[in-house]
Order: sequence, then structure tokens, then C-alpha cells
Amino acid sequence: MSSPLVESSRYAVVTGANKGIGFEICRQLASHGVLVILGARDEKRGIEALEKLKGFGLAENVVFHQLDVVDKSSIDSLAEFIKTKFGRLDILVNNAGIAGVNADADALRAKQESSGTGGSQVNWNDILTQSFELAKECLETNYYGVKRMTEACIPLLQLSKSPRIVNVSSSMGKLKNLKHEWAKGVLNDSENLTEEKIEEVINQYLKDFKEDSLQAKGWPSLMSAYIVSKAAMNAYSRVMAKKHPSIQINCVCPGFVKTDINFNSGILSVEEGAESPVRLALQTDDGPSDMTAYTGNLTAESLVKLALLPNDGPSGEISTLQSTRYAVVTGGNKGIGYETCKQLLASKGVVVVLTSRDEKRGIEAIERLKKESNITNNNDQILFHQLDVMDPASISSLVDFINTKFGRLDILVNNAGVGGLMVEGNLVILKNLVEGDFVTISTENEEEDESVMEKSIEGIVTNYELTKQCLETNYYGAKRMIEAFAPLLQLSNSPRIVNVASFLGKLKLLCNEWAKNVLSDAKSLTEERIDLVLNEFLKDFTENSVEAKGWPSYFAAYKVSKAALIAYTRVLGSKYPNFRVNSVCPGYCGTDMTAYTGSLTAEEGAESLVKLALLPNDGPSGVFFYRKDVTSF
Repeated sequence: MSSPLVESSRYAVVTGANKGIGFEICRQLASHGVLVILGARDEKRGIEALEKLKGFGLAENVVFHQLDVVDKSSIDSLAEFIKTKFGRLDILVNNAGIAGVNADADALRAKQESSGTGGSQVNWNDILTQSFELAKECLETNYYGVKRMTEACIPLLQLSKSPRIVNVSSSMGKLKNLKHEWAKGVLNDSENLTEEKIEEVINQYLKDFKEDSLQAKGWPSLMSAYIVSKAAMNAYSRVMAKKHPSIQINCVCPGFVKTDINFNSGILSVEEGAESPVRLALQTDDGPSDMTAYTGNLTAESLVKLALLPNDGPSGEISTLQSTRYAVVTGGNKGIGYETCKQLLASKGVVVVLTSRDEKRGIEAIERLKKESNITNNNDQILFHQLDVMDPASISSLVDFINTKFGRLDILVNNAGVGGLMVEGNLVILKNLVEGDFVTISTENEEEDESVMEKSIEGIVTNYELTKQCLETNYYGAKRMIEAFAPLLQLSNSPRIVNVASFLGKLKLLCNEWAKNVLSDAKSLTEERIDLVLNEFLKDFTENSVEAKGWPSYFAAYKVSKAALIAYTRVLGSKYPNFRVNSVCPGYCGTDMTAYTGSLTAEEGAESLVKLALLPNDGPSGVFFYRKDVTSF
């Protein structure tokens, strides 16, 4: 009988795994059925960690192998063990790392006592000491250790069907913390970035350190080796992702976690810190690569200060840093979209990216929003980015902006939409038709209200161009946005997608029985089947057989697009079980789309969207809301 170890479906290596985040990554991966090779430099401590994991009932899912990431022979021994025992590797988590500084225990206690009693400022350099030897050791471990492990394991990872590399980084490695302009320019130049160029930066840093010219040359003054090593690791991850497109390679900051690297003074537990690396290690095949995920935005100085806070030090400010969420709202320059931006901004802790197809109107909306929200400074709470949801290049530009600026996305509100028609004459026409449809879905009547239709249909004008634009914006625009942002949303602890639909998209108003059956068949519903419905509708439109084939007599494109969006939301709910994805009708609101005939204000309509954007993690997903309540589709 074969060993259960060899039968395990996925094999992972975690470096620096005898304690802290590394140990917890092993535990969580093993709990997911992954066979984990726990790597540790100290054999005694590694075996003790293994026994501890066995105490969690994970004996069959964890093995130990001695590993020193600065020793090539140790790495080669591990690679040979994996090759012989398992034949391949599926997951490599490069977690091993050191701070590159020594902390003076007496000075640390003095700082904690003075902080607790309102004492005088203490020079950080009195607490943390750097030396050339420590700096070199830090780079050898944090950067070259990762590089050695990656190079040794690539051949084994290439034998996997779903290879993953997760490099545990830090927010301190963000280029904004690297004040040396030449180094920042080299590491930021993604087109020309190479391993050789990264080494040039490291060698220049070490040269300047040796010559005692770090500050003069603009390198960081606090924990400089750690910052440079993590910035180099982030850059290396991008290089390797391009070099090996079949392997998902990402780096992640787990947050300010309580470990010995920060004197166990962090904010997050190791369990919370390990969640992000584990999520990347287990992400689906369509997940992101060449990305850096950050749990927080702490600078080098603030990180050191937080590490030295007394037990009763301020926590509200820290919590805000850790809980900031990033939101994108499409069609945000007016109406419900604008009010959604305003209310998300007012909810505190949400950074909002307002998007608009028209740049001038978008910028005007930002200025108006800042004024109404009493934002006087030029902070990054509310930002503008041009976006046309019908243009893949425009969407790609926004994705790059969000990735570079924030490293992830937490909330996507697909609000952009068009009516697919023009109204000629009295606007009461539009109001009568909408109210007639609302009566239809509120009663047992399965037919359109012919008395209303006969009086009003002649005032509604549409054509193939308007119809196609309606489907491209309302359905395919939302679909493009979701597909483009899914990788960034997967990096969030609480991903949310809100698709703005309409009660006009209810299947009761979709008179074509075949289409209605396709979209209501939850078991067989797929994106491809939704496309079949839309293509059939467009075909019937071009053949002037919309009414003959049983499609809606008015608002046809709008109704079909919203019915498709509601169906797509249900598909997404199953596809992304860790997301909260919902569609919502905000009600009949007075906006330019309804020619301001609606009975609700844009503010009232936006409330429903914001509620879904801020749903708790145990909230519903894949369902349709009418305002704030779940309703049938």
C-alpha cells in the first residue's frame, strides 16, 4: 500500500517555517490537504515545529527538511529530496527573512516607558543599529535566498499543473520608501528590468554602505538593508513572472504581524498574517501573476514606531491603516454613481476611485465631491481615473493604475449604463411605460400592459446602433470590468462586486420563452449560454423580428441587458465563492437616464449599492436585490 504522503495532490515548500508566519502558513496549507515540506535552518527547532503540527492532527500532511537559504548545498539537498520523494513541486513559499538590524533591549524598554508616560523623543538610531555585516546578511537571506530557492525549484515547479511561487515581502519594500532616485528609477522601469539591474542596485547600496554614505546618497536611514532587500524581491518577482508565464509568481505583504522580527509588537496575529500568502498559494489558475499585494501602507519609520508602542498605545490609527478598502465606481460622475462615491467616502476607511468616460466631467465631479464632503486637502481619499467600459485599453489602464497605486481592489461597483433608446415628445411617455412594467412585476399579470403600450410606444425610438451600444455597455462592459479586476479582487480580504441592474431585467418582463428558460435554468447557466441569448436577440433585431419572436415590445435592449447582468451575477456567485457578488435595482430614481421622472432621489438609490458594497463576509452572494431586500430574478 502506497504512502498517503505520495498520494497528496499538491506539494509545497515553506522556508523559515519553524515559527511565526512561516509555521502558520504550513498549518493552513496542510489543513487544506496540501503536503507541506517545512524548511528550517535549525534542525532541532524544525523537528519541534513538526511535532507541534502533528498535534493539530496534521501528521500525514507535513514533513521536515533542514534548509538554510544562504547555503547552496542545503538548497540542492532539499531539491534532490523533493525530486526523489515526490517528482515535482506545486507551491514554493519564500518566507525566510531577517531584519538586518540589532535592537538594544535597554533602549527599547526605555522607549516603551517614555512612550507610556509622555516622555521625551528617543533617537531611533539609539535603539536599532546597522552594520555592514548585518546589511549583507539581510540581503543574502531576503533577496539572494529567495533567488537561490526559486532557481533551484523552477525545474520541479515546471512539472506541476498549477505552479505557484509566493514571496513574502513587506510594505517597507514599496518604492516610495526608497528615496534613492536612481535606484527607484531602475526598479520601477518594468520594461527594462532584469536580474542584472536589480543586482546593480544592491551592489551600489552595499558600496555606499561601506563608504558610510547611505544618507548622503539618499538611501533610507532606518532599516535600510531590509527596505532594499524587499524592494529588490518585489522587482525580482516581476522579472520572474515574465520569464516564467506558466507559473503564478506574486509577492505579498502579510501586514504588521506579531513576530520576533518586530519584537512581537505587531497588530495582526500570525494566523491573520498567513492568510494572504496561503490565498496566493491556493489561488485558481486564472489568478494574478506579477503582482504585489499589500495588507498595509506603513512606512519604515511608522513601522518602527508601531513596533515600539506601549501596550496601551493608540490603536485607532493603526486599525485605520490596516482596514482601508479601495473601491472603483464606474459611471461615477453623475446620478447614482456620483452619490455612491459620496456615500462610500462618507463611510470612512474607503478610498474611492471615481471613473467617468468624459475626463472633463469626471474631474468636475471630483471637485464637486470634495467640496460637498468638506475635503480641503489634496489627499488620496477620492481619486479620478478616465474609464470607458466599452474600451479594453481604457479598462487595462485603470487596472494598471489600481495595481500600482494600491496593489489590490476591494470593491467594484458596475454602475455605468445606457438606456438604449431615445424618447421623442412628452417625457410622460417614459414614466408611463416604466410604471406600467412595475405594475406588471408586482402582480400576477404575465403580459405587458397593452393600454399603456398603445399610447406610448410611438414615442420610443431605437435602432441597431443604440441597441448594440446598450448591450456592450450594460452587460459586456460590466463583464469586461469583472474579468479585468478579478485578479486584484482576489487579493482582498473582503472582495465585493455590485452590479447595478433594474427591475426591468426581471425574467417576468422577458417575453421570449426560450430566453427566459435559458436564464432561469440555474444548473445549466453559464456565461456562454448568456451570450447565446444576447446573440439571438441581436440577430432577431437585425431581422426586424423582435416582436414576432416574443422579445419585449419596448425597452427591449435595456431589459435584455439587465436580465443578462442579473444572470451573470448568479454565475459569478458560484465561480468566486469567496467574493460577495450581487446585482441590485436601486429603484426608480430621478436621474438623466429616466429623464428625472423617477420617484426616488439618486441619494436614496445609492444607499442600496453602498449597503452591498459594505456587506459583511457572511452576507449573501449571487442574488438580486430590489433596493435593500433580496428579491426573485
